[in-house]
Amino acid sequence: MADGVMATVLPLMAAMFTNDPVLVAGLAFVRFLPWLLFGLFVGALVDRLDRGKVMITVNVVRAVTLALLAVVVAAGRADIFTLYVVMFVIMSCEAFYDIAGRAMMPELVERRSLDRANSRIVGSRVVVEDFGGAPIGGFLIVVAAALPLAVNAGAYFLAALILIGLPLSARRPRPSTSHESADVTGKRASMLASMREGALFIWKDRPLRALVVHGSLVGLGFMIQASVLVLILRVHFQISEALYGVFISSSAVGALIGAMLVTRLVSTLGRFRVEVTAYTIMGVGCIAFILSPNLYWAGVFWALIAVAMTVSNTIITGIAQLVIPAELRGRVLGTVQIFAMSCSAMGALLGGLLGRVDLRLPSLVGGVLVIAATMYFLPALRTITRRADQAQAEEVRRTEDRLEE
Repeated sequence: MADGVMATVLPLMAAMFTNDPVLVAGLAFVRFLPWLLFGLFVGALVDRLDRGKVMITVNVVRAVTLALLAVVVAAGRADIFTLYVVMFVIMSCEAFYDIAGRAMMPELVERRSLDRANSRIVGSRVVVEDFGGAPIGGFLIVVAAALPLAVNAGAYFLAALILIGLPLSARRPRPSTSHESADVTGKRASMLASMREGALFIWKDRPLRALVVHGSLVGLGFMIQASVLVLILRVHFQISEALYGVFISSSAVGALIGAMLVTRLVSTLGRFRVEVTAYTIMGVGCIAFILSPNLYWAGVFWALIAVAMTVSNTIITGIAQLVIPAELRGRVLGTVQIFAMSCSAMGALLGGLLGRVDLRLPSLVGGVLVIAATMYFLPALRTITRRADQAQAEEVRRTEDRLEE
């Protein structure tokens, strides 16, 4: 919910400070900057530390940061560059939080339940973020600009308290079995060597490398549109600040539908067919969104995009967790996020530049890019998905054998 409040309030504040699409899109660029600067370091560190403590600590830091911003805003001293600084700190914490959570997930559930668990995480996050946090942020900012920030800080602090209940057996990374993770004396490898190992794992695995490039291009395409969404809604569709969060929450309906359907779709049609269909719908939805005759139809297509995004994110997350060894998961996922966030950052800047020409261009260009990338990487997606299916089947078979013994 805190993420939803922040994702709604900070862009609205940016739009209040300036109408320049580039400066507004700059906030989205800063959102991804931490990944570009130290994403590899984050992944290597998460593989060495208690992942539960990492998640708790960064939530506390986020709570303190938003509380300080609330004070600055209440004093009338905030500007667009203040928002840049806060976004950088918050998303630096998000880097640690996301990698730690994703690396921990396979230790919490059986392999056969991975898609269901990921769908619950992705679906509930989007539902609460968009259906809860987004409207709350939009309504509260009308009352007082600092109010949603204070609520935001409290939610992050509460989340830190809840995470204390994570089991210790899942919080600590498994002992490394990689030949590169320790030297001949048994000493743990340096941070630089650990980061290098994660990057090399992707580079040597051609299908996985293609999956990373495809996901990065999809993120670039979507961010071209999302970086100036607040201006598209305010200028193109002429929505009010109070209703901005309500519109964003329409994606929560789509996310909920996607989370409810993904497990059944995968079991019926298979991962490959479902993921390709979801990516195609996402690209078409971006184009249909900006061509909508009114705000209501735009909301329908925005919800459809959320369905496709929830389904595709759930499947891709599960694939990555299945094909990446447990002892390398943090480092590899950190490297993956660097590529994805780099493209998203470029997409944010490109969206701002295209928005200066015409606010319809970001959605059109982004949608076409998502569709084109999916068609080009179709063979690689089929290969990596088949490997994930095989890994899951082998793990289930080993589990059944142990139970029989």
